[in-house]
Amino acid sequence: MVLSPRTKDYRMNSVNSMKVRVIGGVPEGTYLAKFVAMEPTTNSFGDGVKWHWEIVGGPQAGQRASCTTSPQPSARNSCGRIVSGMLGKSLTTGEEYDLAPLVGQTFLIVVRKGATGGTYVESCTKAPVA
Repeated sequence: MVLSPRTKDYRMNSVNSMKVRVIGGVPEGTYLAKFVAMEPTTNSFGDGVKWHWEIVGGPQAGQRASCTTSPQPSARNSCGRIVSGMLGKSLTTGEEYDLAPLVGQTFLIVVRKGATGGTYVESCTKAPVA
């Protein structure tokens, strides 16, 4: 059976199975992850952008990590830090950046525990070249 506290989704793995697997946020740590998507969202803070990455190696491979930021990047906000890290350069005021070519690329992400107990992507940088 799989228990998901967020969706209250209870599914049996098999007829006689009594195993329970906890699903949810990726544990705190640093991961290589593929940038999957960004999408508009609205929460209690207003409009924002939800960013999604998929872990590409290790025990968490295949799991998704995400964060929500404001929709406008600046040098002083989390959206700007994510964009700057993904581009590998400082942002220039007034300049427009196309992030579509970054979908599918691998980045180094840092996942931290939030105040409510869940985890979120705190930073994202270009993956080191081997």
